[in-house]
Amino acid sequence: MDKDGERYVECKGTRYALMTLPHFRKFRDLALSSDSAWKTHYSDTVLKVESKPPGDGSTNLNIIRATRIMKNVPPGVLYNQLHDAQYRATWDTNMLEGYNIVQLDKHNDIGYYAVKFPWPLSNRDFCNMRSWMEFTNGEYIIFNHSEPHPDCPVKKGFVRARSILTGFYIRPISGERGTQLVYVSHSDPCGSIPHSVINFAMTKGARMILDNCEKYSERYPAYVAKMYPADHVYPWRTPKMNWDSPYLYPEDVPPNTEPATEHQQPEAGGSGGEKGEGNERSGEEKAVPFLSSNAGLLGTSLPLAPVAPYRITDLLSVQQYRSIMQDAMNTVDRSFLREGRVPTTKEYIVRLKYMVEGIRRTTVDV
Repeated sequence: MDKDGERYVECKGTRYALMTLPHFRKFRDLALSSDSAWKTHYSDTVLKVESKPPGDGSTNLNIIRATRIMKNVPPGVLYNQLHDAQYRATWDTNMLEGYNIVQLDKHNDIGYYAVKFPWPLSNRDFCNMRSWMEFTNGEYIIFNHSEPHPDCPVKKGFVRARSILTGFYIRPISGERGTQLVYVSHSDPCGSIPHSVINFAMTKGARMILDNCEKYSERYPAYVAKMYPADHVYPWRTPKMNWDSPYLYPEDVPPNTEPATEHQQPEAGGSGGEKGEGNERSGEEKAVPFLSSNAGLLGTSLPLAPVAPYRITDLLSVQQYRSIMQDAMNTVDRSFLREGRVPTTKEYIVRLKYMVEGIRRTTVDV
């Protein structure tokens, strides 16, 4: 971390600035801003589409914002659906190809996405850094921006497009089961398309994007129940962050200082809904040692391993080592949770040893 609070990681000779809590606050502020520059293009009881020029005058492409009320979609279901590339491939007819290139940390990755454009336009593709975080008040954010990567070269037959800032701000509707989704898009398809045409098309296209988002979120629980086992672990789920935290990530929070809670995986049916809907395991617990003094046998709630605190003086290699060990410990914890028993110290250490050895044999430097 440098003096201004940024955090960086190196990948194949490129230094990337990771998106941390201050960046998520900035995205939330944009999603909720009410300045007079916003122009309304469409509004009804469940949808509002707006646009405004960027404040810095860097481009003639407008920022598009669409706000949608989804009464039958819990926030957690929407969040999981937006992350699930396997599910997206079943319904997104415009997606030509999409895959993850590298995981930078628990909240940032770089991926490739190719999209079909209507004739006679060339198809577009993106190389984006995607960032995500979930919060203790039930809110979630996913956003992306374009970044280069050696394993994501420009492909023949595609125009490399650019995401300046595109993402989703998800929050529960007070007293209801549903969700308010704010979709923000500031993208440049590049090529020779006039900016005035892009601005017009994006204000019209935002409605279709959110229609599909709601439609396929409502169908997602049935897909999960059919395709995933009852103990399926969503790889994008992380501890929850307090918006007012002085830390950059929930994993940085020392144990028992603030509620950076470990996400509880859904029961069979896997809708990923919120607490109190009857489709998640009970509650969110603070991270405390797995082998705690009050751990009992079957029926006892067994929390996962604590998150090691982040220190400003740590080298990047130390941060990476801590992250690897945290993942290994949580994997071992979950294995005993699935078995429904408390291990002996020897059993735990032996299983952790095999896990670390497996990581050592398979890890490739990024």
